[in-house]
Amino acid sequence: MKVVALSEKGRVRPVNQDAFYQPKPGETFAVVCDGMGGHRAGDVASQLCVQEFTRWLRCAPFPSEETLRYAVGEANRQVYVKSRTEADKSGMGTTLTAIWVADDCVYLAHVGDSRAYRLRDGELRQISHDHSVVAELMAKGVITKEEAKTHPQRHYITRAVGTNNRVEPEVSRCTLKSGDVWLLCSDGLSNYFELDELQSVLNADTSLEAKAQRLMTTALDRGGNDNITLLIVALDGGCA
Repeated sequence: MKVVALSEKGRVRPVNQDAFYQPKPGETFAVVCDGMGGHRAGDVASQLCVQEFTRWLRCAPFPSEETLRYAVGEANRQVYVKSRTEADKSGMGTTLTAIWVADDCVYLAHVGDSRAYRLRDGELRQISHDHSVVAELMAKGVITKEEAKTHPQRHYITRAVGTNNRVEPEVSRCTLKSGDVWLLCSDGLSNYFELDELQSVLNADTSLEAKAQRLMTTALDRGGNDNITLLIVALDGGCA
């Protein structure tokens, strides 16, 4: 697998509260976290979450749903304890979206509204489900997708790592196909793109680096009002 990662604080935020993990040789997991909290708290939450989460994955003999759930739980515990013991970090938390590639499948772990997309045979699908107020309202038919874009609670998430002493991650086992390309990103990217636009960029006859840079540049050009982080993960046989 090949992974290209980019992260920017954007044009408005003074600090980049996103964090990510790009796998080292021999590793098959990638992570995006989008922190939240007061000054210097969101970035602490996201970095600590990435650190603790990946530490447990590195200790595991093989990928599994059980390890992912345990790793999220341990990351949650560390972030929660710090938020409760350090006054300037009270209430901090973070999203977490991660994939872990096994021999015959891809495991997805997800908390919050950062996203995981999969490009297969030229078609892009959002695989993760947003844990957010507007996602729940759309699922109930209360608001439309267009109304969600300007809803006053569009930035409110319903699940986060570290805001409570326990968190329930959404963990799933996805099929694996040679040539698949995964996109993990914070909402600082996804908020600026429709699904077909992301699909067009990922299908372009360019390098992974060029695709990543185009996504980042477009998000910045369209406002860059939030931190922006993206990882493009190409499985064997995927984009060059």
